[in-house]
Amino acid sequence: MTSSVNNEKKKDTALCPLCGKPNLCAMAANPKATECWCESVVFPEELLAQVPDDVVRKTCICQNCLEQFQESTK
Repeated sequence: MTSSVNNEKKKDTALCPLCGKPNLCAMAANPKATECWCESVVFPEELLAQVPDDVVRKTCICQNCLEQFQESTK
């Protein structure tokens, strides 16, 4: 039973907390990864504030949500 709980948690970290689609986070896909696309961009505080409290710093916002937010604030 523990393994299914762990798999569910791992699965959740691979999903964007805003849209629920895959976030393509290298760190979520491979705990041994040392780089990810998300480390080379700046996430605005206004966007980060939209992440539910229970997943803050546990999962990444996807690139699509970041781009949509940036377009909406131009």
